[in-house]
Amino acid sequence: MLLASSFDTSNYFRAADLTAEKKFRIKNVAAEDVGTGKDKERKLVVRFTNDERGLVLNRTNNRTLRGAFGDDTAGWVNKIIVLFPATAEVRGDLKPAIRVRIPPPKGGGNGQVAKPSPAPTPPIAEINPAEIDPDVDPDLSDEIVI
Repeated sequence: MLLASSFDTSNYFRAADLTAEKKFRIKNVAAEDVGTGKDKERKLVVRFTNDERGLVLNRTNNRTLRGAFGDDTAGWVNKIIVLFPATAEVRGDLKPAIRVRIPPPKGGGNGQVAKPSPAPTPPIAEINPAEIDPDVDPDLSDEIVI
């Protein structure tokens, strides 16, 4: 049986493909020729382990991934990202779009390294009056008078 719908598929995600957010693990990132004829452009495409379609990166999604994982795309492999449907302004019109967000790491088991917690602030030490330098006048202030 020849189904016309089997010819209406794409190698890349389209905004209409996502109705809810979904997690993906990055398999690889490569520059690919996207489009046809004179509209063909070289774009960065992210491929996933859990879907055959790739995500052609626009400027916003590229910056999101670079900010999270660094400029070297080799470091993006095996990272988990979330794709979600959104609306974006394109030439003055609101259009469906796909956006990327980085999920918070869960104990480091998702291929992403958790940012270390800031070191706790040490407690303020109490001053022992016996340790005060007797040559220092306690009434001096830091105020400069001209």
